[in-house]
Amino acid sequence: MKVKTPLVKTIILVTLLCGPALIYIGITHGKHNIMSLPIFGPKETTSTMVNGEEQIDTVYHTVAPFTYTTHNGKTITEQDVKDKIVVVEFFFAQCAGICPKMKTQLRKVYAQNEYNKDVIILSHTVDPENDSLEVLKEYAIGAGVTDDRWLFLTGERSKLYEHARKSYFIGIQEGNQAAGDEAFIHSDQLVLIDKDQRIRGFFTGTDPVEIERLIDDIKLLKASEYIPRKSDPS
Repeated sequence: MKVKTPLVKTIILVTLLCGPALIYIGITHGKHNIMSLPIFGPKETTSTMVNGEEQIDTVYHTVAPFTYTTHNGKTITEQDVKDKIVVVEFFFAQCAGICPKMKTQLRKVYAQNEYNKDVIILSHTVDPENDSLEVLKEYAIGAGVTDDRWLFLTGERSKLYEHARKSYFIGIQEGNQAAGDEAFIHSDQLVLIDKDQRIRGFFTGTDPVEIERLIDDIKLLKASEYIPRKSDPS
């Protein structure tokens, strides 16, 4: 075994000590932000006076408060996910169109984040009258869910639909079954929410390429927690 010379040891020590500082300087200086995702939805600016100077702040759209029931029979609110990265889906158990494809793709997201306890998938039913807790439990089993990192939610239909439209900008409507439609027509979009309850991305839930982008963007969000930014992206 080779013995490291004092010079090699010195270089290694300097690299270990100075490396993080150099990275910090590189990230916090300059005109760009590294590893940041856009923030979606309407926003407004507010101004306050601090020490005689006007400070302009941007207020971004955030997910509205909610109360639902999980497939395990537990109540969940926005407070339960306030420190989590959330992937949002809308589905119904009897859907034979896009839902099975979305479930298959979401399994990849679930598997990729096995050790990320702060990443959670919330699948909201659009058919609460038929998607009972028993039905949702069976659906969760079929999806391969073994813990609380992927929850299937139910609640009042009006609140579910309003939440979809106003918080996540997802469209839902009843289908014309006489014309061959599914019972419900809903978006195939998945929505990525950060720990501040802001929308950071939309992804086609049936597209494997889009799912890889979602997985990568989750990694970016997690990495951004450790990287200081000069300002939030607009």
